[in-house]
Amino acid sequence: MTDLIGRLSHPTPYLASVTYFADLTPYAYSHFDYDTVNHEWGTLDYRPRYERLNVGWLDASQPFDTGPVSDGFASALLDVIGNPSVNETRGLHSCEFCPQDANPIADPRPDGRPWLAFREIRVPARPGVMFAAPALIWHYVSAHAYRPPAEFVEAVRRYDAGWATEPSPWIPPDAEREVWNRSPINVMIPCGSCGQSFELHFTPVGPEHSAPSLANQQLRQQCPDHDGKEWEFWDKIR
Repeated sequence: MTDLIGRLSHPTPYLASVTYFADLTPYAYSHFDYDTVNHEWGTLDYRPRYERLNVGWLDASQPFDTGPVSDGFASALLDVIGNPSVNETRGLHSCEFCPQDANPIADPRPDGRPWLAFREIRVPARPGVMFAAPALIWHYVSAHAYRPPAEFVEAVRRYDAGWATEPSPWIPPDAEREVWNRSPINVMIPCGSCGQSFELHFTPVGPEHSAPSLANQQLRQQCPDHDGKEWEFWDKIR
């Protein structure tokens, strides 16, 4: 499941149109039966145990609802983009409503990624149901007057990015974790204090368990003279 063919952290620069799906229909965009959630520390890959409903998968050949949205909705939606990013893809999606020389659409956030349109978002709707939308939905709302379903607008208003932080009812216990795209490994390193070699095991489990902190913790358990110098361990796994 972690062999993510077609998904890269840094997409290649070709443009493709977003596939059209009517709002509130079952999600069917991905070629995979699982979702990949990107965190600062790595990725979570899992088969969702919740229903996913399409929102914002627009196409120039299909009509869509337009009109005003509630004050602050576009800003709130932009806060959702990349918080976290879901299903990052190979390549960039283009906006079919903009001239080609206006594509690809840039991410307007000062601290955002260069381009907006190579990922998706998830927004909890109600227990057991998630909205699934392309990140371009913010552009559709702000530039093309797209008006998403009222249920989605309300869900964005109460959005909590904690849905993707374990423990969470949205993340199943069999989710696979990759930290910096690395698998669990065992390494032998000498303690900087006593010189004795110890076997340390690095298992990607979350941002609070970085390589140096794991090495420190394990060496303290095995060597009372440990002085906290584990750079060899860090070099081997990063």
